[in-house]
Amino acid sequence: MKVNIIDKTDKKITFLLEDTNPQFANALRRISMTEIPNLAVQTADVSKNDTVLYDEIIAHRLAMIPLVFKQKDFEFKQTCKCEGKGCSQCEVVFAINKKGPCTVYSKDMKSSNPDVSVLYDNIPIVELKEDQVLKLEAMANLGTGRDHAKFKVAISSYRYYPIIKLLGDVKNADECMKLCPKSALDIKGSKGNVTTDCDLCQECVRLAQPNNIQITGDNTKFIFTIESISGLSAEEILTSAVKIFKEKAQELVKDIQRIK
Repeated sequence: MKVNIIDKTDKKITFLLEDTNPQFANALRRISMTEIPNLAVQTADVSKNDTVLYDEIIAHRLAMIPLVFKQKDFEFKQTCKCEGKGCSQCEVVFAINKKGPCTVYSKDMKSSNPDVSVLYDNIPIVELKEDQVLKLEAMANLGTGRDHAKFKVAISSYRYYPIIKLLGDVKNADECMKLCPKSALDIKGSKGNVTTDCDLCQECVRLAQPNNIQITGDNTKFIFTIESISGLSAEEILTSAVKIFKEKAQELVKDIQRIK
């Protein structure tokens, strides 16, 4: 199997996955979205809430705010040495104490751990009117996307690598190239090329006169995209997904050996 990076930023990575199959690509996609540990607000202890929103609504908004943290510094609460009581290894406390008039933003969440913070400072939580008070403590723990959507770390997808084949000269080649929604088509005489932007929409096939264009997807080659929606970078998500995939494969081998 080969991996070639097409484009990479801190929050998004696109790469070419070769010499594999759809089953492997889909497993990697699912793991990257639902199996990677992420930190999010799990419970909230509200001392005072004079706002128009119920405590539960505010707690839900806090839970959906992405947090920046170091994966190696935290354990799942259920497997932590504190036996689920809550400690610095498995829990982070965020405090809010604001009095109106003002808008409470994510930046107003004061963390008990200096290495943990909100990803974006300007996420509005609730508006406080004159003399209204919001005072609470919110506890954040590790979880996975399988547990709840608030722990989901990324949006991942893949598509087949496009392959073009010309059966002869295309009379309206210029028209086909101009009308390609992704500008991915290049035809010169009886030769054609297509870029990785092609999403196999088949628009050029429909327009071609005569019907001399064939575009298919290579089921051993995939254009894979991981976009982070959490405090983790796209590279961290990919690395973690591969590690988890490897561990699952090793567990499967052990289970099969026990059956024998």
